[in-house]
Parts: sequence; C-alpha cells; structure tokens
Amino acid sequence: MRFLKRASSRARPADDIPVDDEESDRGGYLIRAEAGAPAMLLTEPIRSMRSEEFPVSAPSPQALKPGAHCLLGGPGEPTCEVVQVSVAVPRRIRRGMFGTIASPHPAGTVVTLVSAEHIGDWSRWRGEDGAGQADA
Repeated sequence: MRFLKRASSRARPADDIPVDDEESDRGGYLIRAEAGAPAMLLTEPIRSMRSEEFPVSAPSPQALKPGAHCLLGGPGEPTCEVVQVSVAVPRRIRRGMFGTIASPHPAGTVVTLVSAEHIGDWSRWRGEDGAGQADA
C-alpha cells in the first residue's frame, strides 16, 4: 500500500515565552497505541522530508483508515514521527502535525496505529485515573 505525502507549509516563528511560564503546564499531544492494531512495517525507506510516497506493509487496505494516526518508529527505534492518513483518494500521509521528530525512516521501521489527543494545559490533566479528561 502506498501513500503520498502532503506538501508542508513553512515553519512560523515561536512567540516569546513569559518569564513565569512553566513548561509542564504547556499543552501538547497525548499519543497512545491502539489496542489490537495490526503490525505494520515500512517496506521501503523514507529517505528525506520531501518523500512523496510511504509504502507500508498493511495487512489490508482497511488497516489504514482515513483520519487514522500512525507512529513511525518510536521507543527503541532510531526515529519517531506521528503522521495522519488523509481522507483524500488516493490516500496521503500528513506529516509535521504533532511536533514529533520528522526525519528519514529506514525500511523495516515499525508503523503503529495510535490515537492522538490534544491537551491544552498539562496542569489541568488528571492522568490515567481521570479517564483521559482534563478538569473542567
């Protein structure tokens, strides 16, 4: 199965960070592996950030649904990047969405289906026992 990469936009400069800012309070993404997801691998390396196609050894075309998020690499792997399968036909991969490390990925890189949830303020996050909800 092959997926095309969407052209990325230019990076914007970051705003100044206030002196009293606590890094632990800033938001970010909570990325979790999907239970029971099929095992997949990159069948060919992604050699550059401008790679056009992402061949993946998916067990079936239904394994990568539109809107699904995938982790390329991860813990114990040389690379780590979260991508999203677009709703366009043919399917395309969207990169650079989650501030993960986008880099070339070697053939055989593990591809894991994940969920990606935006957390606006970690200081209000309840954690695992809070059923994945931020305090109101």
